[in-house]
Amino acid sequence: MTWTFDTGAKYHTQDTNYYCGAACAMMVLAEIGLPYASMNQDDLYNSNHSHNVKPGWATDPYGLQFTMMDRKPAAFTNSFVVYKPTTEAEGTQKVVYTLWRYRVSPITLVYGCMHWIVVRGVQTDVEPTPGTPYSVLGLWVNNPVHRNNAPHDAGDVCGSGGVNGVEAQWVSYANWQSTYFTGCDYDSGTGTRQYISVCDPEPPRIELPRRPKFESPFNGRELIRREEALRMVSDGIDRYRLHDGVEAMRKLRQPRFEEPVLVKRLDRLDEYYYLAPAMMGGEVHGYAQVDALFGDLQGVSILAKPARPFDLDRERVAKRALDHVFSLRDEFRGRFRLRPDTFCVSPTMVWRPCRESYSPHLPFWQITAGTQTVYVRADGEMFTSLTTGGTGV
Repeated sequence: MTWTFDTGAKYHTQDTNYYCGAACAMMVLAEIGLPYASMNQDDLYNSNHSHNVKPGWATDPYGLQFTMMDRKPAAFTNSFVVYKPTTEAEGTQKVVYTLWRYRVSPITLVYGCMHWIVVRGVQTDVEPTPGTPYSVLGLWVNNPVHRNNAPHDAGDVCGSGGVNGVEAQWVSYANWQSTYFTGCDYDSGTGTRQYISVCDPEPPRIELPRRPKFESPFNGRELIRREEALRMVSDGIDRYRLHDGVEAMRKLRQPRFEEPVLVKRLDRLDEYYYLAPAMMGGEVHGYAQVDALFGDLQGVSILAKPARPFDLDRERVAKRALDHVFSLRDEFRGRFRLRPDTFCVSPTMVWRPCRESYSPHLPFWQITAGTQTVYVRADGEMFTSLTTGGTGV
């Protein structure tokens, strides 16, 4: 058995591509009892942004802390602080402690300084009580993607897949360390990375976390086959005992994981992952993410409602792109079209953290035509570039 705790925080999308801080504030404020009628993301963002300490941020840690303290309901007697240690282990220790001790979701900065998410749960090998050594197996997160679904409430479409995001996402601790909680030099003064969360003020009284001692199923010398990736999904769910965890995993007991798509990380030299949909009745109920070189289960996501599968046929993607008129983001540079037999669609899908997709479960097809590059997101929306800059967006 493993120990798992999940606050069950309701997932919400962010209403603009820089409202992650507002979306996260909404999720946690709703979790601690503030009615949806008392908040909207425009108001929450304005509160965050107008109380930032550093310029250039959409939402910085102190702007977010101000909003959480200012808007928390009177019945919630705890407080929120900015916690920013200089090691990942200390940062994760605080996240685990907050969930174990206070049962409230921390809001954590991920992808360097780029993006805020809600950590709604954690899974460890044993309960992380004071004095007990424990390993973090994974964390349950609400990662807001951009979709204007206002007005928000407890029954909105947020979490139903694609651009509406996912209801709950489990991230392995190894993937948490390498992709998500990578550190941000906010105000160290020495170029040192800080691992930042807005959470309760009490210093953690539990041990530093350890990584589980699992050996990778493959040696990483070559890409594993798709059928091997599917086997790794099943093996990984069993290895991590995910069906013994949060209530949301019950939705993946009956669906069957089917043909995965290969995705290349654009921000890494040689990293790939498989994304396998959990299908039942012709609809997607969730996704599993597997390292395409080493076979490790990296993540599982669960949809609030079944959704139509993405169209992953490269020929149909190319045909839709031919019918589209593209506008370059640089001002006054005009528009262009793709012409038959002048471009190629990447053999794999691609992804990197960006404003167009904050989630690895919403990748792109990459189309190249000479010096021009077009990105067709899995839901069909098209872009002429990916926006990889920004802090607290």
